[in-house]
Amino acid sequence: MTVYTFFREVAKLGGFLGRASDGEPGWQTVWRGYRKLQSLLDGMNLIGGL
Repeated sequence: MTVYTFFREVAKLGGFLGRASDGEPGWQTVWRGYRKLQSLLDGMNLIGGL
């Protein structure tokens, strides 16, 4: 996975749809995705999954 692909996947967690006419995700969308990813990782740590 490239950094660009990871960036867009994190943005998708924040609500970015990734359609052809959407352009690149904004920093707020990326931030929302990053926070959701962190919450998912925290949950995995709580149940001992990582």
